[in-house]
Amino acid sequence: MLYDARTSSPVWSTPQASASPKPPRQRTGKRILARYGVAIAAVAVVTAIRLALAPLLEEHSPFLVFTLAVMATAWYGGLRAALFAMVLAALSATFFILRPRFELGLSMQVVHAQLALFLFTGGGLSYLTDSLHRARSRAEIAERKTQASEEWLRVTLRSIGDGVIATDEVGRVCFMNPSAEKLTGWKEADVVGWPLREVFRIVGEPDREPMEDPVTKVLQEGSVVGLANHTLLLARDGREYPISDSGAPILDDTGRIRGVVLVFQDGTTKREAARRLAASEAEFREAFERAGVGEAQVDLATGRFLRVNHMLCEITGCTADELATMTFPEVTHPDNRAADWARFQATVRGERPMFESETRYVRKDGREIRVRVTATIIRNERGEPLRAMVVFQDVTERVEAEEALQQRKALLRAVTEATSDLIYAKDAAGRLTLANPSTLHAIGRTEEEAIGRRDVDFAPQAEQGRRIAELDRSVMTSGREVTDEEEFGPPGAVRTYLTTKAPLRDASGAVVGLVGVSRDITARKRAEEEVRRLAAALEQRVEERTRALSEANAELEAFSYTIAHDLRAPVRNMHSLADALFEDYAEELPAEARDYTQRIVGAAVRMDNLIKDLLAYARLAREAIRPEPLDLDSVLTDVLGQMRPEIRERRAEVTVAWPLGLVVAHRTTLGQVVTNLLGNAIKFVQAGKKPVAHVYAEDRGDRVRLWVEDNGIGVEPEHRERIFRVFERLHAQEAYPGTGIGLAIVRKSAERMGGSCGVEPNPTGGSRFWIELPKQEGV
Repeated sequence: MLYDARTSSPVWSTPQASASPKPPRQRTGKRILARYGVAIAAVAVVTAIRLALAPLLEEHSPFLVFTLAVMATAWYGGLRAALFAMVLAALSATFFILRPRFELGLSMQVVHAQLALFLFTGGGLSYLTDSLHRARSRAEIAERKTQASEEWLRVTLRSIGDGVIATDEVGRVCFMNPSAEKLTGWKEADVVGWPLREVFRIVGEPDREPMEDPVTKVLQEGSVVGLANHTLLLARDGREYPISDSGAPILDDTGRIRGVVLVFQDGTTKREAARRLAASEAEFREAFERAGVGEAQVDLATGRFLRVNHMLCEITGCTADELATMTFPEVTHPDNRAADWARFQATVRGERPMFESETRYVRKDGREIRVRVTATIIRNERGEPLRAMVVFQDVTERVEAEEALQQRKALLRAVTEATSDLIYAKDAAGRLTLANPSTLHAIGRTEEEAIGRRDVDFAPQAEQGRRIAELDRSVMTSGREVTDEEEFGPPGAVRTYLTTKAPLRDASGAVVGLVGVSRDITARKRAEEEVRRLAAALEQRVEERTRALSEANAELEAFSYTIAHDLRAPVRNMHSLADALFEDYAEELPAEARDYTQRIVGAAVRMDNLIKDLLAYARLAREAIRPEPLDLDSVLTDVLGQMRPEIRERRAEVTVAWPLGLVVAHRTTLGQVVTNLLGNAIKFVQAGKKPVAHVYAEDRGDRVRLWVEDNGIGVEPEHRERIFRVFERLHAQEAYPGTGIGLAIVRKSAERMGGSCGVEPNPTGGSRFWIELPKQEGV
């Protein structure tokens, strides 16, 4: 019985197996002699027997007995030996039995008929006997073949790695191989004759519902039946195995179903392999998509993109769908396209191990980039190329950085070669590794003579070399930059250099040397010495001038106070006498005299105010001012309190945008400044118009600007600087009385406190005076 459950139904037939029939007998000379010898012996024996029976039989049936010899020869030697025996028997009967004896002649017709009948009968018996013998031999061979085939089939089935169960036509178990025993947990000897459903229990993996007996379905349909996917086999010990494959009917030579063969296999390994393959493919897809470089699978003949990842889309600026219609030569710069394609095809032909190129690409937006392209040819097991795996890396930044680095190196070399400063580098042992032309000129060596040597090797004076070496060791030991002066040169021509040396580190941060820059400051040192000499002389002269100036200032201050006392005393007397004259003799004096008296009083007051303002202005230039943190709100409150009578007298309106902020200033000086600005704001107003002043502050970063706005007569642009000078007045004394020093005091005070002042036109009419002072830190 031969079958293959995966392709066809088993049938009963004679197997062409390893138990082959015995080889045909070789027709050797020995075998022929044996067969024909048997014929001769059989005829001889029968002849002897016939001669012994001659008294009884006489000449009746002379040929009949010889049929025994013919049949015996036919059984042993075959048809040809039997025919030979038949001829010998005819001759023997004619020679020994018939008369005249010992002659070969046949005298009677009856004898002729008997001979013919003997020959005919003997030939037929020979043929039948030979055929019977051959049939028996074939049957024996067939039986041996069947036994051998069945044994071979049983061994084969037991050796199969898949589980095999054979049943009879009603579904009872007839055979189980060891694999089936292992998977089901049952032994063949225990279950032979059992219904298959009791041994082969299967359920659906998702729902755990029992599944239809495959044997029943095979017997019903009479064809091969495959098991459903996700089928579990429940073993006797409770284990579960995912299985696959099919059942098929066993047919005999007539096509009748003799049973069912079920072939199944443990799908655990296959399922795990499939899971691992799926996981591996998922990992590959994930790695492909998330790769930090562009990747693509490319057709070898056309260069068409078969598959691309997102990074390649970012590099080219195209979508995946757009790239699917393009070839990688199309995104290559036209100037590089032909050469790159030729190298790629050489790689495909096996002339190059792999394709590598750093070329130019053109993005979708037209921007040119630099890309490093690497392609590997994927081949089958026969070495035939299938497709290319191409990796794209945008190296635009790197190339630009390298080009910039080369430019910087060229620039650095040009600078180091053009500069007069000494630029050099040394290793950890103090040997020169780099020296610019100025350094080589200073040490009097060529580059070949200097590189690899230490300063002590070519220092004109040994002490100079040791001093330089000590400074080098200090830099490399401490790992810090050092700036110091070094001397180098022969006696009488020593040059002084201002040297800055910094440690040179490797990638790990370890100090491996130093780099230094030395500038020849010999001329500067000489100039500094001359400057120090001149400075000493100048300092002496300044001290002398300072003493003289101090004496002059002291005399001037004494003179100022003397003038103030001497001038103000007559003015006060004049003012007092004029007041007394007016009070005591007002009725006796004519109107004109009273007017003159009032004028004298007014002039005396103006003279006294002028003297006070001059003293205040002079004091600003002499006295030391120590600014301190001030609250503008407090300063302005004090000023408004002092000016309340004047504000009430002029019926002025003063508003303040509180708070004003904190500044650094001198309180008394700042109070005088604010007083002068507010006083001008309510004084310089057209007759009959109510004075209005508004005070507010503006934060200007590290400074505060204090504004005083008024609705007065305003200041023309050409006079905005003039009004801050001493004794500068724009209006007559009769119209707007004053000394002409108030705004000069404001400017001088602002400058002494580290600030500034100014005036601008008020958009609503009038002026906007401002003073700007340093802002208190931390505000």
